Amino acid sequence: MPKNQFQRPLPVRHTHKVPRYGAPLPQRKPEVRRTPSTKEPSPVPTLEDLLKRGPRT
Repeated sequence: MPKNQFQRPLPVRHTHKVPRYGAPLPQRKPEVRRTPSTKEPSPVPTLEDLLKRGPRT
């Protein structure tokens, strides 16, 4: 067994979660991307509002 921890073999995990012959592989659920809700007002004003205000001096 090498003294360097990165050269050591990984321990074997004895799990019984083995797909049977011909069984489909389990699929991971896709990540759900959250969209900003319309209930919360945006902290940044829209471009139209900024153009209506005019230049700040």
